[in-house]
Amino acid sequence: MRGRPPSAGAAERIVEAATALFLGKGYGATTMQDVARRFGGSKQTIYARFPDKKALLEAVVTAFTERKLQTPRQLAAADGPADQILRQLARAMLNAIMDRDSVMMLRLVISECQAAPDLAEMMERRWRRPGLEMVQLVMERLIAQGQLQGDAGFLARHFCESVLLPHAWDSLFEMGELTVTADRLQVLDAAVDFFLSAAAPKDAVSPRPG
Repeated sequence: MRGRPPSAGAAERIVEAATALFLGKGYGATTMQDVARRFGGSKQTIYARFPDKKALLEAVVTAFTERKLQTPRQLAAADGPADQILRQLARAMLNAIMDRDSVMMLRLVISECQAAPDLAEMMERRWRRPGLEMVQLVMERLIAQGQLQGDAGFLARHFCESVLLPHAWDSLFEMGELTVTADRLQVLDAAVDFFLSAAAPKDAVSPRPG
């Protein structure tokens, strides 16, 4: 008689439970027993898939990143004028940044990175770096098409730091409901325009409709 196969989707349910607990209680305060209780299984089931809490955290961050970058990646793969692509990409990434769970994840890293230094490195490797690499691929394509000029890696870092980072910092200190307001979108579009004024060949900059 065959042994019973692992329950379908158990790893996904464990990751979902751990995500809710890490964001709600904190990484340090969450035990594997808490996760088992939350997803309705046993610690043995967890350890059969994740050898320790650090491995579970890495799975949480990886799954989190994949969800948040899904829409930006779709837009990043689209063809079109540089101004249109970069504005759409910036808005999609802004929505991901201003998402409540994203803000809670950033706050988690800041609050616990001293006690759990691996957490900051993991977030860099599994969250920030994939987003930066995605933007760099867009820059490489636009440079190859003659729509931008310069080094793709430098442009990607400049785009993320000048266009998106201010909003990430704002979200960390926002105590009320997180919303993408019309004023914030106007600031974002202006930052994209400023980026294009430096990165695009002079005859390739398209004025933004008023």
